[in-house]
Amino acid sequence: MIRRVKKSGRVNKETVYPLKSLAQTLNGQLLHVDPSESAGSVCIDSRTLQKGDWFVCIRGERTDGHLYLQQALEQGASGAVVQTERIPESLLHTPFPQIRVADPNLALREWASLAREQFSGKVLGITGSNGKTSTKELLSRLCLIIDKNTHATRGNLNNLFGVPLTLLRANPKARWWVIEMGTNQFGEIGELSRISRPDGAILTSIAESHLEFLKNTEGVAAEKRDIMAGMSPGSSLVVPADLKHLDLVQEKAKQQEIRIVRYALEDQNQKAEWTVSRNITSEGFKGFELFGKYFSSGALHPLQLRNLTASLVLLYENGVDAEQLQQAVSGLDFQVSGRFEWKRLDEGWLIDDSYNANPGSFRGVLQSIRFMHPKTPLIAVIGPMAELGENAEQLHKEVGEVICHSGCKKLLVLGGDLGESYLEGWKNAGGPKEDAMRFESLEELQKDFQQEWDQKSIVLVKGSRSAAMERFVKAILNHESE
Repeated sequence: MIRRVKKSGRVNKETVYPLKSLAQTLNGQLLHVDPSESAGSVCIDSRTLQKGDWFVCIRGERTDGHLYLQQALEQGASGAVVQTERIPESLLHTPFPQIRVADPNLALREWASLAREQFSGKVLGITGSNGKTSTKELLSRLCLIIDKNTHATRGNLNNLFGVPLTLLRANPKARWWVIEMGTNQFGEIGELSRISRPDGAILTSIAESHLEFLKNTEGVAAEKRDIMAGMSPGSSLVVPADLKHLDLVQEKAKQQEIRIVRYALEDQNQKAEWTVSRNITSEGFKGFELFGKYFSSGALHPLQLRNLTASLVLLYENGVDAEQLQQAVSGLDFQVSGRFEWKRLDEGWLIDDSYNANPGSFRGVLQSIRFMHPKTPLIAVIGPMAELGENAEQLHKEVGEVICHSGCKKLLVLGGDLGESYLEGWKNAGGPKEDAMRFESLEELQKDFQQEWDQKSIVLVKGSRSAAMERFVKAILNHESE
């Protein structure tokens, strides 16, 4: 049912849900409210709740929404989705509008699935070990240039809570919903796909990520390929032609009658439905050819080109003509915060790739740097990689070796035992011991960097989210501006 919400907590919401049928969808019991009334906007965090929201009392790893139910009601929540056994004693006999369910987390996903059911535009899904957020940003920006009626995942709201919220807060009259899907456990991507039901999707990469739970790259592929779980037969999944474990992905696609659409750069010599031809002159990268058209776009590095190509192919496969895509690319901003973001640092550059890290993303970033600047001195300032499981030590050693082989002149590491593994890999690859150092604190790292820094160097800053390497970026840039 679509109509204007009179008291909406979210300005972009136009969908309302009659409470009687909503309770049935959620397999819940409606209490203390007129069943002819409707719910509009949804919130799961009492700190951001707006008057008129319905508060869903989700349970996370660290907290329980029921603990904040009183606060949500005092702030003007219209009602709440609750689990009877977890309602605070002080509210157990208070007649507030509510839908009682067995599992509020599941109820949130069921509500989001209902929102998707009422959407008549196209849902474009994205997952992968590396590059999914950068690709999401490029894809959503292309969509916005073509048609401003586009809604996309904000920030990193890509998990079992974030994706449902994205769907519930999206404009139902948009042309596209661009939905990023992340995971660190088996079964999550399939669930997110069944909720969002993509009309088409991109699988950016398969690499060593979340190995603590997914065990190995075969496990990663098995999980990521489940983005097809909610897709209809005949729809397209766009993948790089050199995708690791492509055979596992193709096996799943065959079972579900999904079309695999591969893309490649011309020098990869890979079999692909679409191949990109780059125009590189003595002055650098000038543009590329795709779909029989020339796209003028300077300063693209290989990672950006891969992500952009995937986005263009997905849109082309979903009915956008090449001329529209040409025009959109000409007006595209390629910078994505914390993801291979180039910042001037004196006569050199600081590359802020601090958002996240795994072995595959390290390799890709270093290859891109050397593609663009094969001779420029490189300093790597890095933090540990998280969620690599029992192979964490060995994988850190391998990355240390890769950094050394890239011609890096200095390696500065923040962290404990895993930092030592980086250094061991560096030394195993023949890197000078005196050019690789580990620091326990950001202050020590920053001080040494200021002493050792070559002002004409490229400085790569990278680490997992938990390493918070953006602190180093901020400190160095603030110091330079003083």
